[in-house]
Amino acid sequence: MIRQTLIAATVLFLAAGQAIAAGALRSHVAVTTDIVTVGDFYPGAGRFAATPLFRAPDLGTSGPVSAAMVAERARAAGYLDAQTDGLRHVVVERLAVTVGMPQLEDEVRAVLAERHPETDQDLLEMSLRGFSGTQLADAGAQDPVTVTSVAWDRRSGRLTASLRINAGPRSQTATLTGRLVEMARVYALARPLDRGDVVRDGDLIVKKVPRTRLTARHVETPEEIVGLAARRGIQADRPLREADFEPPLLVTRGTKVTLVFESNGLTLTTIGQALANGAEGDIVDVLNIQSRRTVSGVVRGHDQVEVGLVHRRIAQLQETN
Repeated sequence: MIRQTLIAATVLFLAAGQAIAAGALRSHVAVTTDIVTVGDFYPGAGRFAATPLFRAPDLGTSGPVSAAMVAERARAAGYLDAQTDGLRHVVVERLAVTVGMPQLEDEVRAVLAERHPETDQDLLEMSLRGFSGTQLADAGAQDPVTVTSVAWDRRSGRLTASLRINAGPRSQTATLTGRLVEMARVYALARPLDRGDVVRDGDLIVKKVPRTRLTARHVETPEEIVGLAARRGIQADRPLREADFEPPLLVTRGTKVTLVFESNGLTLTTIGQALANGAEGDIVDVLNIQSRRTVSGVVRGHDQVEVGLVHRRIAQLQETN
């Protein structure tokens, strides 16, 4: 990952240098190795391009070099067209990669992604320690940072990793310890709900919980609860469970409802008073206001109860058992 970023930056730098006429002396030279060659100074050096001229400065540093000295050494090496092109100095820079904890964590994540392709990288929360500040890595190395070992216990989350920061003689080994926790997406409320309030799409937000704490009762998809009612008052921002919800009440005790009776294509309606609460499909008792008799019916809609089907439904349930 670090290597890819470095390559992209180097390509941009070299592309900018193409604007210099072939054979002209560059005013600014950036290298990734510890040697500066004729070709680094003169883009059109041809077969002399790989000839060494100077040692490069330390990683991440730069300094001026006399243009006259550059031209003199290039001609001595065989590139007779070398000139100063009106320059007094040439700035030589040794490219380096700055490595800190974020870069080290990225390298560890990349290794784990290869070893565990089944994991969702967006759901891995990493917290490591063991390295502070920054270290310069050799931009010319094949891998500025190399992960030498990783041990991850998925159940406990414990993680240990060793990495080598390649900086030539100043290379450093970093040993990191900490946790990498696999999380799971669950849903919570964006606002509190009172008992009986119906859940809408806009009421839900995504939360993350450790996968080891996830149970089948947690709500993982909105479809599980949208349209249901809160069984009790529910606070915002806490993971929801299926047991927190129930079908919404369509009939409330003490309210007037429409009694519907259907038989042989004939539909009769009258007004009754519900004697119990009921959600869709529940059997409730209703007082027929006209006859003053109590009948049982099945809740079919808001303040609507269908009578005459209770015995048939009970019979069907007995048959299935």
